[in-house]
Amino acid sequence: MRSWQQLADSTDGDYEVDDFKKALYQLVVQQCLYARFSQQSVAYRLIARYRKEFKEAADLLGLSLALNDRLEYCYVIQDVARHTPMDLQDTMLLLVLRHAYHLRASSGDLTEDGDAIISIPELQETYKGLTNRELDVKTQQLKTSFKMAQRHGLARLVDAPEGDVQPFVVCILPGIADVLSEYAVGRFGAHLKAALLGKVPAEELPPHDGAPQEETQA
Repeated sequence: MRSWQQLADSTDGDYEVDDFKKALYQLVVQQCLYARFSQQSVAYRLIARYRKEFKEAADLLGLSLALNDRLEYCYVIQDVARHTPMDLQDTMLLLVLRHAYHLRASSGDLTEDGDAIISIPELQETYKGLTNRELDVKTQQLKTSFKMAQRHGLARLVDAPEGDVQPFVVCILPGIADVLSEYAVGRFGAHLKAALLGKVPAEELPPHDGAPQEETQA
């Protein structure tokens, strides 16, 4: 593996060592990076250009780096299961968003960027159907609930079209299908259902393979 200094020297002044270090740090912290988002595009382009070196660097951290060249995003997932249980509320929201994305993808109802756009009432309905709980959609509470999902490049709230009674709609980003695999969702979802039914204490929920990790990726 070439050092960051060797890579920087090979760019004839286009990049400095700090550019490579910052890109890796941003990738690890945010987990999913998209070329279309201005605050992520520089890091994404650098990672895509030097993917071999970044894959090797990620591997040293116990992470696997992958890129989706068609939709222009990259992401990292952990090679081993995380050891700290996720917050139950965050977990429920992620599972609901992943399920909603799967439904839209299965019906071919995605944007050109691979996003699934759902309304707040649809999110409420899906959330209640999967968790048997109500989702608080007061503006500030909803924004708070989405902070973790947005930070990791999985979903975000965007302004609703003009004339919509709700101020926001939910944009579920394509990285969610990679970070939360079908296997991970199925495995973790079974334990989540048990916790909701009171059979397993919420704090004993098992590690969620590939899921966002607050300590190193938040």
